Amino acid sequence: MLGKTERRLALVILLTATIPLVAAVMLAKSLFNKASIVWVNPEVELQLERGVSVYKDYIKVVKDDMKHQSDAIAADARLRDAVKKNDGAALGRELDAVFPKFPALVSLLVEDADGRFVAERDRGWPVDDATERKLDVRRPLSDHEDGPSLVATYAFDRKWETELKRAGEVHEIYAQLDKERALIYGGYLRAFGILLLFTMLMTVLLGFFLARGVTRRINRLANAINLVAAGDLTVRVPVTGSDEITELARVFNRMLIEMQQSRARIEYLQRIGAWQEMAQRLAHEIKNPLTPIQLAVQECHRKYAGDNTKYRSLLDTTLEIVEEEVGTLRRLVGNFSSFARLPQAELRESDLRDFLRECSDTLTHLEDPSLGMDSGEAEPLAADNVEVTWQVPDARLPAAIDRQMLRRVLVNLVRNGVQAIRDAGDRRGGGEGARGHVLVSALAEGDGAAIAVEDDGPGVTEETRERVFDPYFTTKVDGTGLGLAIVKKIVVEHGGSIDVSRSEKLGGARFVVHLPGPHSLALAAARDRAAPPPSRPSSRALA
Repeated sequence: MLGKTERRLALVILLTATIPLVAAVMLAKSLFNKASIVWVNPEVELQLERGVSVYKDYIKVVKDDMKHQSDAIAADARLRDAVKKNDGAALGRELDAVFPKFPALVSLLVEDADGRFVAERDRGWPVDDATERKLDVRRPLSDHEDGPSLVATYAFDRKWETELKRAGEVHEIYAQLDKERALIYGGYLRAFGILLLFTMLMTVLLGFFLARGVTRRINRLANAINLVAAGDLTVRVPVTGSDEITELARVFNRMLIEMQQSRARIEYLQRIGAWQEMAQRLAHEIKNPLTPIQLAVQECHRKYAGDNTKYRSLLDTTLEIVEEEVGTLRRLVGNFSSFARLPQAELRESDLRDFLRECSDTLTHLEDPSLGMDSGEAEPLAADNVEVTWQVPDARLPAAIDRQMLRRVLVNLVRNGVQAIRDAGDRRGGGEGARGHVLVSALAEGDGAAIAVEDDGPGVTEETRERVFDPYFTTKVDGTGLGLAIVKKIVVEHGGSIDVSRSEKLGGARFVVHLPGPHSLALAAARDRAAPPPSRPSSRALA
């Protein structure tokens, strides 16, 4: 069943095509009737011949005049001098001065001896083939044939050639009219009638075809909008064609991708918020009894004054174990507290290239305790047997970042690679000469940028890639499972994403941080989430 849009579009096309054709049929019939009145008049044939000659002479005069104009332009001394001196500025001024003097000019080009354009001026719009006829005239700008040359393009009214053609055709037809008057008259009318019917049929079919293509894509877009309204963000609209509806479909799909990513980020931040609250409570519950336990054991060890060697040894061993385990728990509590107090990112537009250069100068050898453990025991970022390489691009990488928070991301990722290489070496029993490699690189990615950290360690198995960013999930013996969770939370607050795969260069793990551009929708959504809620006026202020 045809819709209203299809019927209306088909009707418009039909009327647009048939009305001029009907008018042409009526005009042709009138012309035939008038021609019959002067059918055998010799004076008419004579005037037709004169008319053809006049049109030919006029066209020839116009072309000759344009050639003379080209000669005059090419002979301009100042123009030749500018070409000879290869002075682009002077050449441009001379073309600007010459161009307005010749209204028929379309463009002026100056070519060097190798055929390369040196300068060009035009009238601002191309030759309209429907109404204008183009004439190109080439003239040398020096005394040498292989030197620079001037190419002048002129345009004159095409109606004179059209009229010439028509006059010639009329003259030929008129010569045959006396013999074939009735045949020509009836034949043209039948041809116009057939053409009219054929045009009407084709325009109706074409109108329905065009309308169906437009309405089909609009219906697909409307159905997709209904699915989105119902909560389905996985729907996509096929991108076909090259018109405004195609661009609308492309923007619609991009909007759905941004919405889907934004929803995933919000859900992840909500889960992380719950984990942070649990970490804060857990740290509080563990931290409180640690000091009394340690003090109690130390007091028992100090108060014993007996001479029982076995009991003294037992107390020493107990004190050593308790103090070691309390220290471990304190470091664990510090990690929990750091994770629970992780601040929100404050994004500012920066050049990621400069930021990475600063990190390459400091993070290779130093570890900032303020970015890591609350206990103050900062683990070195680089080991003696691990080489950390930074590949920073020369081009600018604009991005909106929190420099301190993103620095923490790089610290955790590089440390993660160093520890993976170290642990793998310990398990394999590698010697002191065995060296590992960690590579940090960055590149532009669409409107944003990507930072890759890869190593030649054992890598991350496919089974654990989905869970590697979950809080408290770790494959290390002494790990807490918070480092990569902190990394992902910071990246998400930057409006970006992070993934892990196998490094094709080094063979180990490859973590890639994808950051949006400083003006992307994802970044705008991230800033909206980070913005504090508007404060409400107090009752005292209202009073």
